[in-house]
Amino acid sequence: MITGIALIEGLFLFAILMSSLGILSQSRKQALVTRATSDVRLFATAAANALVSDDIGALHRILRQVMRNHGITYAVARDGSGRLLARAGHAVDSAHTYRAAASVVVDGTSYGRVEVEVTDRGFAPILAQASRRIVAIALGEMLLVGFVSWLFGSYLMRHIAAIEAGTARIARGEFGFQLPVAGSDELARMIEGFNAMSAQLKALQDEAAREHQQVLAINERLEERVHERTEALALANRELEYLAMHDPLTGLPNRILLQDRLLQAIRLGHRENAPFALMVLDLDGFKEVNDSLGHQAGDHLLRETAARLVARLRQSDTAVRLGGDEFAVLLPGVANAEDTEVVARKILRALEEPVLLGDRRVCVTASCGAALFPTHGDEVGVLLRHADRAMYEAKRGRRGFLLFASAMDEEGDDRLRLQVDLDHAIRHGDLVLHYQPKIDLVTGKISGAEALVRWQHPVLGMLPPARFVPLAERTHLIKPLTFHVLRLAATQARAWAEQGWPLPIAVNVSAVDLDDGEFVDSVERILKDAGVAASQIELEVTETALMRDPERARAAIQALSGFGVHVAIDDFGTGYSSMSYLRKLAVANIKIDKSFVMDMGVSSNDSVIVRSIIDLSHSLGLKVVGEGVETADTMAVLASLGCDYAQGFHLARPMDAEAFDAWRQKHL
Repeated sequence: MITGIALIEGLFLFAILMSSLGILSQSRKQALVTRATSDVRLFATAAANALVSDDIGALHRILRQVMRNHGITYAVARDGSGRLLARAGHAVDSAHTYRAAASVVVDGTSYGRVEVEVTDRGFAPILAQASRRIVAIALGEMLLVGFVSWLFGSYLMRHIAAIEAGTARIARGEFGFQLPVAGSDELARMIEGFNAMSAQLKALQDEAAREHQQVLAINERLEERVHERTEALALANRELEYLAMHDPLTGLPNRILLQDRLLQAIRLGHRENAPFALMVLDLDGFKEVNDSLGHQAGDHLLRETAARLVARLRQSDTAVRLGGDEFAVLLPGVANAEDTEVVARKILRALEEPVLLGDRRVCVTASCGAALFPTHGDEVGVLLRHADRAMYEAKRGRRGFLLFASAMDEEGDDRLRLQVDLDHAIRHGDLVLHYQPKIDLVTGKISGAEALVRWQHPVLGMLPPARFVPLAERTHLIKPLTFHVLRLAATQARAWAEQGWPLPIAVNVSAVDLDDGEFVDSVERILKDAGVAASQIELEVTETALMRDPERARAAIQALSGFGVHVAIDDFGTGYSSMSYLRKLAVANIKIDKSFVMDMGVSSNDSVIVRSIIDLSHSLGLKVVGEGVETADTMAVLASLGCDYAQGFHLARPMDAEAFDAWRQKHL
């Protein structure tokens, strides 16, 4: 490295030397040109008069004076036509000479030319001597630089070699040694730092050795702990595997294990022609038990149901809890509808036996559907879907047990298509509202109207709400359906108000709507967007919906009443609410279920019920509406019992807004 530095410095000095010599050479040439130019101009000035007067003798005298100048080797004078008039010396014309010429002009007229040739031989020795001195100085400096570099390199390399040797020792794992320190310059301080690092590495090596011993001891203890934990994890994995395949509440296998066993049964069935039956059961009224007696009672009922299932089955059968209050049973070897129904009826009878929940004896029934392999399917998903479809049809028809039939699948497809069509109808505004008037029994005037939704289906024609509202309640469509109807009713209420005929409109809402935590805010926003007063809208909630979650329903009704929306209890008398509960609700009206009103003429009990509802409602400050009025006699009886309002076919059937306006004009 030091040799390289010295070489670079020598090359640098050599470059400076050559540059200096070049500058001297260039300066020499420039000086020669400058002198020649100056001399020829002086010559031209001196020779001007002689050329004008054509005095040849004067020209020769001037030439002799010019030639006396040191360095001029040749001079000549010519007339205007280029003829030689006088000459002195001899032309050399070499690298050391320079020839210059100048015209002799007087008053704008050229009388001739003069030329001179100048040489640098006079000061060439001086330049050569200067060049030799520069070369000598440069060589001396190069020798001096080389010597100094060698001294510095020797000093530096000794210390670097020492550090290199120490680094090699550290690389071999030797720590704690000290390198000799000489002097106090940067290299000495570097070696001192190296020695400090060596000492620190030695301390770290000793500490690492101690920690290694500690780690060995810890590893021994860890191996013992790992062995213990491995055994514990194996036990936990077995428990997790059990939990993943079983229901934690009842201890029965869950849906995952059922699917696995169904798959095994299907494979065995294909291989050995072994039929089997799959049943799906759902408890009837389980939600009412949960709502009225609490979740602990519901859990006890589910555990009791599981125990009764297992007790009525063979060891080869599999009872499964699918979720909620839904169970399944896999019956290997059951090949026909008769045997399947025998097992199903035995299970249903066992489940009908009363269950003691706390201090109450509760009777809960179940609905059961079944599918046979391979008659009703040879895939896991198909068999489960068909058994579930049969269970749903059994529950809907209150049949107890049904075996799957292909017609059920078609009905399910029809419901699915109807659901898709309903979603499209809500999104594209294909639903319309019909309005049925409500009459004040004291004044005989119209006091309001109930909005009843109708669906103009492109294939099935005009559909009543009973055809599609229950479908909406079982799917995600009930909320958008309710809000769509509410927007239509609010828009109509505003239109009637702008026409000078303000009339409150009642809109039905479901239990699902009340369960929505954002329902109240959505209602308020819809009314504001429509620009209608909250007092022009009344929401009707069924008594059954109120009892689904009484506290949530009470909070929602309180909030609705808070910003001016009236709330009425619809179908009163069909649920399980009490007047003490009604006192806590901010409702305005009670609508007696039409089943009591329509039969008052033939059933004295219904008349007593209607009278009791009216009297109790009035005692709570509530107005009463009798719906289902189809005869004048029924209307008269309601009036005599003190009922406030009436609604039914006897007064008017539901009609569209245009027909309602025409009807109202006739009955003002």
